[in-house]
Amino acid sequence: MRLHRFYIEQKVGDNKEITLSDPELNHQLSSVFRFKIGNQVMVFDGSGFEYTAEIISLNKKEIILKILSRTNKTTQNKNVSLYLSLIKKGNFELATEKCTEVGVTEIHPIISERSEKKDLNIERLNKIVKEASEQSGRVTLPKVFEITDLETAISQAVAKGKRCLTFHTTPFELTQTNSLHLTQTCLDARRANRSESCLNKSEEEVIVFIGPEGGWTEKEIELFKQNNFQIYSLGQNILRAETAAIVAVWSQVNK
Repeated sequence: MRLHRFYIEQKVGDNKEITLSDPELNHQLSSVFRFKIGNQVMVFDGSGFEYTAEIISLNKKEIILKILSRTNKTTQNKNVSLYLSLIKKGNFELATEKCTEVGVTEIHPIISERSEKKDLNIERLNKIVKEASEQSGRVTLPKVFEITDLETAISQAVAKGKRCLTFHTTPFELTQTNSLHLTQTCLDARRANRSESCLNKSEEEVIVFIGPEGGWTEKEIELFKQNNFQIYSLGQNILRAETAAIVAVWSQVNK
């Protein structure tokens, strides 16, 4: 029987017992799932370990768990940061949930010229991230950042020294058979063998930018070019922004 998984903020470490006093989690275990003393659960604290635990004390104020075993489940060796332009609330939340499931490391909401909205409930996104991590079996939570504008986001991304790429709605006529089509901009960079090009960045640290419905404007594409981003197309079909985010993150996590 598969045990229910829960994220806890308290670090377990080498402790044999831990006391949980998070009211929301205690309510979930005692009132929603109706766990009893003696029941077992799986917990993870973001450290890369997953713990099998037994409930040895349970009330409305606190729950005491006895740690039975721990497993190191840190298997993902590629960090993928998603910078996603603000789109409709439900669509952004869907992208957050699914990108968490496929292995995104960071989620950065950004405002671009065609953004449909200018605000976002970060607290709710963190809750979605937690629940998606519990459901999907991952042992770390992606970090959700505050909203920033596109130009600042690009500057921050370039300063990190990671491989930076973006996706655009315009299909590019190249001799690529891969589902990710490299644009002429990046091919030119390869020919020039520019040391600062994103082509030379580590494959283990990737930053992905996804635009809003309607895609990036010409001005924004030019800004990406000026900062030596790789620019890709996801094929001939025009994908919704949330679909593009999920596909792009999955492709980089599993590359």
